[in-house]
Amino acid sequence: MGQEALGIELDSLAMRAPSEFLNQLRRALMLVVFGLLVAACDGTVDVVIDVEEDGSGTVIVEVGLDDEAASQLLDLESGAGLPLIDLNEAGWIIEPPAVGDDGRTTIGASKEFGTAEQMRSILDEISGTEGLFRDFDLVRTKSFARVDYELTGELVPQDFETFGDQALTDALGRSIESFVTDGGGTLGDVQVSLEVVLPGSTNGDATQNGTPVELDDDGVARRWSIALDDPSTIPVDTASSTRNVAPLVWRGVAVVAGVLAGLILLGHLLRLLMPQGRRRKKRGGDQRARPSAKGPAKEADASRQPVVESDEDDEAIDLDEETSDEPAVVALDGMGVLYREGQDIAEILLPFVREMGSEVTSDEVISRARALSLGRLTPADFWRMVGVEGDPEELDEAYLSRIQLAPGVVAFLRDLRERGVQVACITNDNSVWANKLRARHSLSGLIDPWVISGAVGVRKPDWPIFEVLRRVTRQAPASILVVDDNLDNLDAAREFGYQTAWFAPDGDPAGGRNHAILRSFNVATPATADP
Repeated sequence: MGQEALGIELDSLAMRAPSEFLNQLRRALMLVVFGLLVAACDGTVDVVIDVEEDGSGTVIVEVGLDDEAASQLLDLESGAGLPLIDLNEAGWIIEPPAVGDDGRTTIGASKEFGTAEQMRSILDEISGTEGLFRDFDLVRTKSFARVDYELTGELVPQDFETFGDQALTDALGRSIESFVTDGGGTLGDVQVSLEVVLPGSTNGDATQNGTPVELDDDGVARRWSIALDDPSTIPVDTASSTRNVAPLVWRGVAVVAGVLAGLILLGHLLRLLMPQGRRRKKRGGDQRARPSAKGPAKEADASRQPVVESDEDDEAIDLDEETSDEPAVVALDGMGVLYREGQDIAEILLPFVREMGSEVTSDEVISRARALSLGRLTPADFWRMVGVEGDPEELDEAYLSRIQLAPGVVAFLRDLRERGVQVACITNDNSVWANKLRARHSLSGLIDPWVISGAVGVRKPDWPIFEVLRRVTRQAPASILVVDDNLDNLDAAREFGYQTAWFAPDGDPAGGRNHAILRSFNVATPATADP
């Protein structure tokens, strides 16, 4: 069965150092802020932190400009003015400047996060590590049938110099303070609003502040505002909780089932204790014989469609059953698909071990990495064998911090979850590293199950790992779409009956071996048709 190419072209982005990204990003945002100050207008900077149930979310920044400020900063017809491309290259999604009914021009940007650490990093990008947003943290606590969320932090007033760097000063041609003062602006002209949206309902047990905000959708929202010349810090504290009815229902079912089991057991005990003479005798005479296992009944069973039973229970999967063209499961590869780094050994692991002083040959590092991905070594064994000294946990964290999610993948996973499509991961990796990456990027609530070569002892493209995928998803291969950046893996998956898609932002269909092509995660859901 063929499929059509999936997704849209992914624009190639220049690879720059994170510090340069941060400087350019702050420069772009601060040009907006200083534009407000220069125009001496009542400008607003609105920041929204929208948290999902799995602890991931989105940070949204929206800046409002009056007509005078917009004319100084933007050329709406040509697109000239603010270097918004810097934001785009730093992973932000930019909304084009738009003029509202009130004549004000708004500029919007958003960026997704998977963990509290990533959320803090995004807030730092907006105003710097010692800027407006201090000590922000998001804690998600799970208990039976309930999940609690709490977001805390501080809004700290800032002076002129906090927002600038030398590059911005050079761009303005003079000091920031003189630039703003000559324009007649003051710190009090800029109001910063923070809105936090949490899932569920208000947690009455938690201490909270801020102004409640009504939402059209489900969730809890609170807002805080600060002027840049406010005399004191504003604390931020909000909390919510969600309840899952299913565990409560299943607990009730378990209680009822336990009572029934007890009654049945009691009945058996009474029957065993009953005097022999009072037991009901079996009716004699012409009894209908039970079919022999070697008789016609078994021959009839042999003519039925073949089934393969799951290891987990007695439920069977009919391999010849008609399946829908739309996959029930999307199984993503790890490196090069779920994470942006495709050649992780050559591009990340080898440079890292060299930086840490390893002098073993590249072939030896690659060989040890393969053994690691098969579960034959622990990460601690690996670091020792490649000549890297240090605490294994710290080495793991330092190495894994270089591996980032692919752009748009979080929104893609959320969309599939909302559509009822199960998402799995099938990856050649060490299980310890794979699990740490999953926790680092808060993917447990978005992807399940995980089929990791280090846990099952076999790598793609060998058949057993694909058989594990079939068994743990309990779906026929024809209902599972395997997405990989390695064509050999996809050839094997197709041979075993799976749907396939090649994740290749710049892939040439002529070299795609007739696999569907997924060029980016900026799509709603995979479609299926002939390529």
